[in-house]
This record gives sequence, C-alpha cells and structure tokens, in this order.
Amino acid sequence: MSRVAVVLTLIAIVVAPLGVVVAPARAQSGTIEIWHWETPPARVEGIEQLFARYEQETGVKVEQVPINFPDYQTKLLSGMATGQLPDIILINPPQLPILMENNAVVPVDDIFQSLDNQFVIPEALSNPYKVDGQQYAIPVFGVYWPMTYRADLYAEAGLEPPKTWDETLAAAEALMLDQDGDGVTDVYGFCLPVSSNGNYGSQVVWSFLRSNGGDIVAVENGEETVVFDSPENIETYTFLAQLAEYSPPGKENLDWGATELLIKSGRCATVMYNGAWIRELAANDPELLEKYAMAPMPAPEGKESRHTGYPRAITVTRTADIDAVAAFLEWLYQPENHADLLNIEAGLFMPVTEATASSDAFLNHPVVAQVADLVTVQAQVGSSIDIIGFTGPEGAPHASQIESSFVLGKVLQRIVLEGESPVAAVAWGAKQYQDIIEN
Repeated sequence: MSRVAVVLTLIAIVVAPLGVVVAPARAQSGTIEIWHWETPPARVEGIEQLFARYEQETGVKVEQVPINFPDYQTKLLSGMATGQLPDIILINPPQLPILMENNAVVPVDDIFQSLDNQFVIPEALSNPYKVDGQQYAIPVFGVYWPMTYRADLYAEAGLEPPKTWDETLAAAEALMLDQDGDGVTDVYGFCLPVSSNGNYGSQVVWSFLRSNGGDIVAVENGEETVVFDSPENIETYTFLAQLAEYSPPGKENLDWGATELLIKSGRCATVMYNGAWIRELAANDPELLEKYAMAPMPAPEGKESRHTGYPRAITVTRTADIDAVAAFLEWLYQPENHADLLNIEAGLFMPVTEATASSDAFLNHPVVAQVADLVTVQAQVGSSIDIIGFTGPEGAPHASQIESSFVLGKVLQRIVLEGESPVAAVAWGAKQYQDIIEN
C-alpha cells in the first residue's frame, strides 16, 4: 500500500466518530511521576529516552514506574489507600471507574481541549473517558486486535481471509493440515482460546459476541441491567464451540504469549491478535514477518465486524502539579514527540490524533513503512472497537470488575470442556454478572 493511502486511511479513522479516599497533598519535587504497564525492556528503554529528551529541553524530570499488568490494579488500590499516587496514571477505560470511585483523579477538560484544538483527538476515542460531560482522561495511543493470519498458509490452501462465520468455520477446517504426512495434525485452523488464563480468552469471545450484537450490561442513568442472557449471546457461544474443534491442544490455557508462539511457529493459521510481534520480527526475522496479514474480524452474515482494543489514556491525579503536567503533555503531543512514543513499539501503538497520524515522524519510521498494510488494517479496526462495559453512551460503573472477572472465557470453558449447553452456560454467566453488580 502506498504512503499516501496509509496517510488517508489513518486520518479517516482517527477523525471518525466512534467509598471515597482523599489522598493527602504530596510535596512537589520538580519531578513528574508516571505509572504504566508497558514493561517489555525495549518499551521501557524507549520511554526513558523520550523522557530524558524532555528533561534536557525543559529541565523537568519525568520518571516512569513500570508495573506488571497483573499487579497494576493492586498497585492502584494500594496507592489510593495510602495516598502514594504518581502525577500521571496510564489506564484503559475499565480502570477509570475505580479511580473516580476513590476520588483519585481530576477532570482534565482544559488540557484536553487545548490538545484537541491543536492536534484533533476523535470523539470515538475520547468518549470512553468522559463522565457526566467532563473529560477525565486523554487518549495517548491505541492498541487494537484484528484477525491475524498466516498469509502463506492461506495461499497454499487457496483461501481468502474469511468475512463471515460460515466462511470462518470452512477455512478453519480446511487449514487443519498434516504437513509431514504422518497422520498427525501440524497446523490448526483457528487458535481459539477456551481459556480464563488472563484476559485473552474473554477478549476473543468479546469480539465475536459484539459482532453478533451481543452485550453484557445495559446502562441508563448509571444503573446497570444484565443483558448477557440473550439469543445473540447463545448463538455466539454455539458458534464458538464449533470453532473450538479447530483449535490446538492446550487451548484451555492459552494466553497472549502462548498464542503468539503458536502463530510464529506456523502451528496456528488464524488468531485474534495485535501487532506486538511486528517490531521484533522486523529486526530479527523479516522473512517471517512477510508471511503475516491482518483483516477485520469475521461477523455473522449481514452484520458488522466489531473489534476488541483500547485507546490507552493518561489520567491526572489529585495530588499532581496541574501546570507541570499540562506543559509536559503539550510537549508530548507534538507530532514528532508523540510519534517517538508510538514508535517504541512500532506496528502496535496506533495514533490517536490526526496530526500524528499524518506526520512524517510516524509514517516514515522504517518498521511502519515496512508493514504499511498491517498498520492500515489496525487503523481501520480502530474505528469499530468495543470495550467491555463501554458499549453505550454511559460506561458501566462496574466495568473493571466485569472485565477482570474473565466470565466470558469461563462460559466458553463450561461449554467446550465440561459439555454444558450454551443456554445453561450463558445463564450461568448472567448470574455471575448479576452477582458482580449486586455485591
């Protein structure tokens, strides 16, 4: 795909419509502290270099605290309880209700408006962080999970990427391959996690469920109603139980890392995944990178593809020096600086402003230029993402607990591993969500 086409796609997507604990005041040290969970060493090093440049230019030190994601919520809760929070916290939408419930963050309307006026931040990405008309977080980059497949295996089988659920089942069956001719399956058609080992299984289910028009809760005036026990969700789980037949042994324990290894090795032809492997393969195995392709997630006939993903965002805590944070963000969102942030994980972190999406600093990065087609698909699906607990105009007050319960994956496990009917398993799931809301 040409550079011009990538620019136009990115711009089009970026502007598309899509108990209280009060922390004590903390003495300002002239340092801005940021918590995040981007812990891979290359990301930590890239962030450190970016922040060092800000200190060199302004004299203000920005200090990062990388925290492993499984420990992130515990760290937030501990920080809120003790009043030991940083100035800036990186979040996904489900973390926002927890921070607000504990009166830990402040509205950032003025900062957001200034950045939006200069660089254009789309409502589709900022709305999940808006509560009662106030902006409580600012999108900083996007991470999206389209369908990822081995184009070489599809080409060998004479297949195009599936667009519908019927085509998905047919392709998954056709891609169950015995490449050695020894009677043992070497390649599995679709790497479907039947797993509650982390959030991967639930996130995959969510994309299929949303593409069929299903949901978990409906929210009106802050009140949640469980709508999980629906015909659409029962139909979705019935389909997924069929698709699971083409997933490899060990599917009950699949997580992000194990799935990445399976598609890299060619053991799985199709997965739902993001671009986390792109930078590493561009450096170490460009031949393998050329075998990958991405496409929108398949949907039932006549329905629209929906995707899982997050616009990651910056929140500002109640103890922060607002002026210092505002000055730092004005610098960070300048396209050249913002592109440097995205390019610490080139091919994965997607732009959230029109200015960065069209900037030479982003588009001319060697990895981004090399995988223009993959970047374009991720940008396209960025306009059709749904976030667990945030599918309507109001976010669910219990979005974090709903997401972190991994019930979506557990329901699929009950069907595939325990032989329960989709009707009974979905009813069980609805009861779990009701308990979360009530308790």
